[in-house]
Amino acid sequence: MKYQIKQLGVGGILDQSINLLRNHFGLLFGIVATTIIPVQAILGLVQYSLIVGGDPQSGVLVAALGNIAFGLIMAPLVNAAMIHAIASVYLSRSTTLVECFGHATGRYLALLGTTILMGLAIMGGFILLIIPGFLFSFWFILAQHVTVLEGTAGRAALGRSKALMKGNIDAVFRLLLVVGLVNFGMGIGAGMIPQPHARIVAIAVAQGIGTLLATCALVVFYFSCRCKLENFDLQVLADAVGAGADVQPVD
Repeated sequence: MKYQIKQLGVGGILDQSINLLRNHFGLLFGIVATTIIPVQAILGLVQYSLIVGGDPQSGVLVAALGNIAFGLIMAPLVNAAMIHAIASVYLSRSTTLVECFGHATGRYLALLGTTILMGLAIMGGFILLIIPGFLFSFWFILAQHVTVLEGTAGRAALGRSKALMKGNIDAVFRLLLVVGLVNFGMGIGAGMIPQPHARIVAIAVAQGIGTLLATCALVVFYFSCRCKLENFDLQVLADAVGAGADVQPVD
């Protein structure tokens, strides 16, 4: 299926994101079904068992340490696999689950370093005057996408993200607001399941699908920003996906 690879409004980005998720659900869900969902379900079940067993403090500690470990070790790999998969199918390039994780493995250290640098910059902004922290969050929101798709990393990726975000902060704010509300609704729905164990698993599934939706939206937003700022040829983009640097910047 061909998708609209052009400058899009928030409505168009959401429409393309939902189409991507629906048309390639097997591939995309496979990424979170083998990573995010089981990890979150296991952490939730362990925490619940500890709380029911009368040790709520240990339950909270296990959940906190598990999420920190996931964020530092597995999250960059999962994020890279999702970005690569979504970008590939968005540009009508075939890919597989194995290929997505293979590409993610190759970009793992670069993405981890970029993510840490981005986190430090944002944290520093909040420590200084709060407002710079919010600004940096928006400036660098596409740094991970740049790292995965353009073969760059670190300060170069942050600078590239800032350039792509010029004039697009309002759009991404509205986009994330809508996606956040949708994900919040899914979480509330899953949380209403009366059986505790089923509820925990359902919440983990909702988190996985919500992560996919948010990633789809930001990948489409990334290409929309490039269309707006660079006016690149769409065929060049399509031909570039799948190489070592999936989508090279257009001079």
